Amino acid sequence: MCTRWSEPQWIREELRRRWDSGRILRALLTADDLFPLRLPLKRPKSNEVNANFAEISHWIKRLRDQSRQGIGFGYELIEKEMAHRQSGRNLLPTHAVIPTVRDALRLLKKEREADKFLEIAGTVAADWPPLREWAGRYPHKVLASGDDWNGILAVLRWFFAHPRCGLYLRQLDIPGVDTKFIEHRKGILTELLTIILPEETIDSSALSFEQRFGLRAKPVQVRMRLLDQAQYLQGLSDLTIPVEQLKNWSPAAERVFITENEINGLCFPDTGTSLVIFGLGYSVDILKEVAWLKEKNIYYWGDLDTHGFAMLDQVRSFLPQTCSMLMDESTLFRQRQLWSVEDQPFGGQLTRLTPEEHRLLCSLQDNTWGKGVRLEQERISFQQVKQFLSAL
Repeated sequence: MCTRWSEPQWIREELRRRWDSGRILRALLTADDLFPLRLPLKRPKSNEVNANFAEISHWIKRLRDQSRQGIGFGYELIEKEMAHRQSGRNLLPTHAVIPTVRDALRLLKKEREADKFLEIAGTVAADWPPLREWAGRYPHKVLASGDDWNGILAVLRWFFAHPRCGLYLRQLDIPGVDTKFIEHRKGILTELLTIILPEETIDSSALSFEQRFGLRAKPVQVRMRLLDQAQYLQGLSDLTIPVEQLKNWSPAAERVFITENEINGLCFPDTGTSLVIFGLGYSVDILKEVAWLKEKNIYYWGDLDTHGFAMLDQVRSFLPQTCSMLMDESTLFRQRQLWSVEDQPFGGQLTRLTPEEHRLLCSLQDNTWGKGVRLEQERISFQQVKQFLSAL
């Protein structure tokens, strides 16, 4: 079969592209100038006719056999008469025209999906007329949610009737809908609720679904250890506290150590009038809500790599008094045999480092001592940690 010219399969592939883009389904719902769809065919040139007359005849027959003329639906052919001095006058197909959206659907064998789309879109628009435009813009999202739509519409009705309810997601009493249903469909629910709810009931700056629509969010927990036995709380030293409660507590500790690694936090040495916060990673910025930290001496201990310095810079954005701990060139080279490789280094600029820290960051970014050099904080000897603390 010649691939130089447009075959019936090529016509179907062109339709498939328009189906995948949503254009064909959109044409079912909204005014659209897609149909009749006229597709120019790749066809033989006039100087090929004599040498390839038999092949061209077979090509024309294949097109005609699978056209509306041959099978009763689908595409129609526009043909142009071509005169040749040896083969005489012949009709050569120049375009395939798909007259209607239904012809396209039959060619693609997508009639069932199209009928399902129309059924769902009609139901959605009947409940929420503003969503008709959304359904036309995102028809494949409509189909992808399939049998979920009864539940989705129930959720929409509940949120419309109970704006910014202040409940946990688990507390919502929606017949036929459980917590997991909403959890797994936050993406599409966010899109739809943003359209149907009054603007004043939506916090458009919020990052989470719960905050955006006035639900009570799962408390953000901060884990810490009190490092001075004299400051234990009724014998308790290892505490996990919601950040909302942490804001209202002002411990007697004068120094606060912040470290990313959980094990380092768990085995951090006892130190007078001190506590250690650990395990937050890049989420460390939740501590900006804790005002009493601004009154403490802060030490940040991160990995000796580019991301460690990025997190140090992040902490200093809201706790500018922060000092780094064991994040210097001397510490790096003392444990050279324990270096590993940072797979995806941070390549940006940081503005809150000391001159010494900035020089070390640049050396790491420039691969001065090897590609992606890093020293993970848990590889630093416990003795070095004790020496650092004893010098404070």
